[in-house]
Amino acid sequence: GKAPDPIHAINQFSTIVERLPSAINLFRLLEARPALLAMLADILCHAPTLAEQLGRRPDMLDRLIDASALDAPGSVEEIADQLRGGETLEDRLDRVRRIVGEMRFALGVQLIGGVHDALEVAGGYARIAEAAINVVADATIEEYERVHGKVPGGELIILALGRMGGAELTHASDLDLIYLFTGDFASESDGAKPLGAVHYFNRLAQRVTNGLSVATAAGPLYEVDTRLRPSGNDGPISVSLDGFAKYQREEAWTWEHMALTRARPVYGSPEARAATQAIIDNVLTAPRDTAKLIADAGKMRGDMAAHKPPKGPLDVKLAAGGLVDLEFVTHVTQLRTGQGLKPQLTEAIRDLIALGHLEPYMAEAHALLTRMLVTVRLMAPSLDIPPEITRPVIARACGMSEWEGLLAELDATRQRVAKSWMAIVAPSDTAQAGE
Repeated sequence: GKAPDPIHAINQFSTIVERLPSAINLFRLLEARPALLAMLADILCHAPTLAEQLGRRPDMLDRLIDASALDAPGSVEEIADQLRGGETLEDRLDRVRRIVGEMRFALGVQLIGGVHDALEVAGGYARIAEAAINVVADATIEEYERVHGKVPGGELIILALGRMGGAELTHASDLDLIYLFTGDFASESDGAKPLGAVHYFNRLAQRVTNGLSVATAAGPLYEVDTRLRPSGNDGPISVSLDGFAKYQREEAWTWEHMALTRARPVYGSPEARAATQAIIDNVLTAPRDTAKLIADAGKMRGDMAAHKPPKGPLDVKLAAGGLVDLEFVTHVTQLRTGQGLKPQLTEAIRDLIALGHLEPYMAEAHALLTRMLVTVRLMAPSLDIPPEITRPVIARACGMSEWEGLLAELDATRQRVAKSWMAIVAPSDTAQAGE
């Protein structure tokens, strides 16, 4: 009855009940565990995305019954161990989808309940995704090698960028990935149906993408975006490590190097990951024309503002002084100085502040904007001002005691971030404004 939309809430609950094999067990459970009923009511009231998931998969309630439901996810390796299993590739992909769905659902519940900081939840989402990438890639490669064999001296590497590279995802994040491969691009696989290395790894990369993105009987997993690869949509989906290095050194645009500041190898042998990281480090620390860097970044941000305006009053990503501006300030500073080159923004900003390259408030700004992004994407996905009943829940998840205080702090933060960005692209104008 206290829901923002009581009729919608009761209809969602009705859908859950109708899809259960025995609804009487649910009512007995709710009667015996009032805390579970309160948790279910919070989901139906404040998180439309989670409510819809429950409508499709009522069995996810079982996740809330488990005593570990409110624990933070473990390490990538621990999560991957839970995801592995199944006889066929289809079984394995279904298992990953089912368990990842349950884990992400539990993280959303933790966010609503204020059990963990939103930044910890963002890290949990990223560890779950990294584990899923590893398990899906392993299963896909094993099946692929049965037919096509292996390329001698070659292996697939998966490079994460964007929020995945930075190890901070939201409930709605897609995965920005680049596929690379090692070895001689002119070699051939040794299976019953051999393929040339380039063809081999491009087909394999597409299959891994399908394994991560195509919905199965167990539902969807992740949207995968490969447009950040060399030459974008016009280029092959997988390129050799040598080709990647040559492209980044000789052909990549400024915006591609800005994106590379958040690149992180998430799949491949330790040796292949180290070789990839060495290329990234070499590219990012190379001398560059500072004036061109700033001009290119300023033009790119202007184009984004013109073509991708904020989608609502709570779009803390695209709004002036929001996360995109904060990221631009950070990435330009990283490339200009060759320092603070860590893909995790929290760590990069902390290092750049310690080195005197960023103002101290940028750490708090990043924390607040990220908390808001993670929270709003779950509880106010339309990015409009949420119903009154949900506002204090969002404020609490963002570390504030009440809604109006959150909005005031958000406004002050955006002004500070916008000022920092203008100090880079228009320093004289900013100085005059300060005077």
